[in-house]
Amino acid sequence: MTKNAIGIITKVFFNKIVIEVPNPSDIVHNFQGELYILNGLNDFVIINKDGASKYVYQIIGLYEQEKTLFEEEQSKFSEKAFFEAVPVGEIVFNKFEYGLATFPVIGEEVYLANNEEIETILMSADDDISIILGKLTTHNVMPKINLDSILTNHSCILGNTGSGKSTTVRTFLNEIANLKDHSNLDISKANFIIFDVHGEYTDLPSEMTTVVKVKDISIDLNDLVTEDWMNLLQPSTAAQRPILLNGLKLANIIDSDDESILWIKAYCALELFNNQSTDAVAKRAKIKGLLENIDSQEIEECLNHYSPQYGNFKPEYYDEKFRKEIKSYIEKSTGCKYEDCHAYLVSCLEDAECKVNSLNDLKLALDIVLLLEEAKGNNQIRTFCSTLMTRLDNLIATFSNNLFSEDFTKKAELEDALQCEKTFTILDCSFIDDDVLLFFTSHILRRIFQNQYDEKMLTGQISKVYNLIFDEAHKYISESEKDSIVNYTKMFEVVAKEGRKFGTFLMLSSQRPSELSKTVISQCNNFILHRIRNNIDLEQMKKSIPYLNDAQINRLSYLKTGVALLVGESFSIPMEIKIDGEQYSEISKTYLPSQLWKREESVEPAPVEIVT
Repeated sequence: MTKNAIGIITKVFFNKIVIEVPNPSDIVHNFQGELYILNGLNDFVIINKDGASKYVYQIIGLYEQEKTLFEEEQSKFSEKAFFEAVPVGEIVFNKFEYGLATFPVIGEEVYLANNEEIETILMSADDDISIILGKLTTHNVMPKINLDSILTNHSCILGNTGSGKSTTVRTFLNEIANLKDHSNLDISKANFIIFDVHGEYTDLPSEMTTVVKVKDISIDLNDLVTEDWMNLLQPSTAAQRPILLNGLKLANIIDSDDESILWIKAYCALELFNNQSTDAVAKRAKIKGLLENIDSQEIEECLNHYSPQYGNFKPEYYDEKFRKEIKSYIEKSTGCKYEDCHAYLVSCLEDAECKVNSLNDLKLALDIVLLLEEAKGNNQIRTFCSTLMTRLDNLIATFSNNLFSEDFTKKAELEDALQCEKTFTILDCSFIDDDVLLFFTSHILRRIFQNQYDEKMLTGQISKVYNLIFDEAHKYISESEKDSIVNYTKMFEVVAKEGRKFGTFLMLSSQRPSELSKTVISQCNNFILHRIRNNIDLEQMKKSIPYLNDAQINRLSYLKTGVALLVGESFSIPMEIKIDGEQYSEISKTYLPSQLWKREESVEPAPVEIVT
């Protein structure tokens, strides 16, 4: 071997080589004034290919093995060190290229990578448009990450609780914020939207950040599409889904002022009146609401005798008169007898949109749809839909005055937030539970993606790029159950597949990769992986992340807090770094019982001088 070679190749495979090191004590050496030190696992070694090219490998294993001294004495052995290393790429004309097309052969000499070669491997990003997240665990080198690359790919930040992933997200965002003084960049044009589930990202520079509490904004129900309603109410496929769809369409008809469909309101009012199980007083209010725009003096006269206290007609003959007048009005409007109107109504529902003005309108419409089903003999339908109605009642009770308020100021607050006037827009979602979180995140994502799509279709280009960061993503971007027909993460999957063309990119932060949507995670190109110990999560990552080898998967279980493995298209090679974010870790620190349980030291009172 030449003077500074540490060993020779004894085995070659597509996925690794084995290096024999005859003199382990000579690994640390000085050559031409440069000190070479082996840093152990994850260190880099070089094999010369030709005058202009070098193979780059990364060490994944170190071990000793006895070797018989056949040349001297059959009874003696010597200790030999062996390294295992995996292929990383090539240095060609002082430029690093990831991956190998050819491989070294047995007997070739292996060298430790020097500082210049390590910098060539890691420092491929343009200094002018790059950020730094931390320092290599094996070398005093801080790799630069190309800004254009990391922000034009979908990314995942994964790690168990306490492993440092939230600190990594904060470090990443603050590195973006630090570009505000860059001479060639206007960082105010960046559009970051952070869905903050635990209130962990409110420490970003205030002059660059808009913080919006979800409880202080309101979503216009007219902006909801069918998929939004499915995510919001999560109906079962068999019975509840068709009832909900018909309820949405009927609510849209009921809310309309079109005179041609007033007969539908009259028909629904009579069906509601005929239902004996409905609360009498509430039934009267609903019936009067349905009939208020119908121009009929006879019907109005009957309503004047509709008792507000008991919910019936006084005198009783107005009861029959009311039924007769409603049927007459329907026949004049449609040319159909009351008994034949149900089929006609079904055809009208087919053409209606799923639009609703208020949750109470939807509840009324669902009640009527259930009545129509019961009129056909489906006596169990109300029981089958009880959970759907319970969820709707819960939404009305919980969100009527906040998330779905009619307050125009709150609606304007959301519209202003989505303009992204500042670099970071933080949506504080700590107010809402996981089911509504699924609806809220997918709704906001759909609106942004739709706006980008419309602009691209209209002008042929886009003027903005959006990066959306989803905290605790496993809670709502989750894999659908095997027997589930409804895909609640459809919007996320659409953007994961098509978002690049329309300038919409996802960054997911999660502690349970096994629960994330497999479709979404398969479309991510960059991964920042912290410590993960759950075997199910590790197995899923092995299947979903093509950039990982077995050694790296095994390594994830032993990463220190704050250390991350970076793999993907935005990183020149897989690299293990210590995230430089200690100043951002205080927010998500773990509170120690040994500190919280400490006794308060008793302070003895100062002696009081008694004056006599």
